[in-house]
Amino acid sequence: MTYRDERDALRGRIQGLEQDLDEARRSQQTAEEKRARIEQIEGRMREAEQDLQALRSELASLRGAPPPNKRARVLPFLIGGTFTLFALGGAFLAIVYKAPPPRPHERIAPPPAVVTAPAPPGEPPGTEAPPAPPPAPARQVAARWKGKVTRANGLPFGAGAACDVDSTLEGNGEKGSVVDLSVTCGGRPVYRSTDQLEGMSMNGYGLGEQPGKEAGTFTYAVRYSDTGTRSGPRTQISLDSTQGQGAVWSDVVPIFRVEFQLPTFSAPVRGERLLSPAPAKEP
Repeated sequence: MTYRDERDALRGRIQGLEQDLDEARRSQQTAEEKRARIEQIEGRMREAEQDLQALRSELASLRGAPPPNKRARVLPFLIGGTFTLFALGGAFLAIVYKAPPPRPHERIAPPPAVVTAPAPPGEPPGTEAPPAPPPAPARQVAARWKGKVTRANGLPFGAGAACDVDSTLEGNGEKGSVVDLSVTCGGRPVYRSTDQLEGMSMNGYGLGEQPGKEAGTFTYAVRYSDTGTRSGPRTQISLDSTQGQGAVWSDVVPIFRVEFQLPTFSAPVRGERLLSPAPAKEP
């Protein structure tokens, strides 16, 4: 049943109630019974009109909505009843009331598929990365700087005495080091790096390399220091051939100090390079 049918049914019911009212007025009932019955019928008419107005409002709000597909719900509603003119009473009248159409289930779009990038192909089984090349073997040379004493205290020789510096140098093409170093002045050893250390040592070194005058030879510059409070046989030293000077001393008995000069580069040494040559500078 549509809303239009419902409204027509309510209008018919109201008209029937109006007829009942007229008949009641024309009946032979007592004045009190007529008055009570009239009030009862008028009350039901007002209720029916209110229901009709509610249906009109609901119909207006639903205009344009798709027709309901669900089964109508029958709601019993007390709206009025048939009655006889000589017997008071009422009956329940069931009217058809359609519930508002339920909202259609909204279809939720599935989430977008997550595209996973394929993993990069791995190395086939059994293949291994090539091992890193082994480091170049270290090479050693024995270098000597021939110098002279410029000042000496506490020693049995003086200025002008011969003072030689001997050192074992090592390099693998990338870096170089001073393996050992000794100083002999006036025919007497005044410093040996191999002597036992009893105390502190702040040690530093550096070396440089350049080709000699003859093919296949190289000469070396050296910087070396070994200082710190100590006792025992190892003395202290500070020298730099690039500055052309050095000094050896002892603060414990026997106390002495000797200063000497030496050339920038050692005597030529035949062999292979210890250090890779520096790249040529662009003009």
